Amino acid sequence: MLRLSRMTDYAVVVLHHMARQPLGNRNTADVALATGLPAPTVSKLLHRLTEVGIVTAERGRYGGYRLDRTPDNVRLSDVLAAFEGELALTDCLDTGGNTCEHESHCAIAGRWNVVSAAIRRVLDDLTLADVLEPALPPMAVAPDTSLNA
Repeated sequence: MLRLSRMTDYAVVVLHHMARQPLGNRNTADVALATGLPAPTVSKLLHRLTEVGIVTAERGRYGGYRLDRTPDNVRLSDVLAAFEGELALTDCLDTGGNTCEHESHCAIAGRWNVVSAAIRRVLDDLTLADVLEPALPPMAVAPDTSLNA
């Protein structure tokens, strides 16, 4: 199962809050209060999001943090990469340069690239704006009224 870390999940929560209230700067305490996350965690998140250019930090009396891009210009793949690193489904796709000891005789060597590329395309196409959209109600399923005799 693919699973995101809490920090990645919390980063999306923080970005969601900031995108919902785009005007003005937010300080760590305000974001923590609004999201229900601990202030030290929010501070770490905002610092990392600033490092990768998703959030801007300003010092001074009216300083704080603000979303550096519109929600439709924040790719979820960028947020995930900031907290999870590059996508690697298996050790043989690890970008750290490590090679698998079984690679020379592996029947599927290199085949995971197709899956990895498909997931990457989906994550590149999803933006913070997609997460902001209200959840769609479940599709109503009409009862089967046909008679199969």
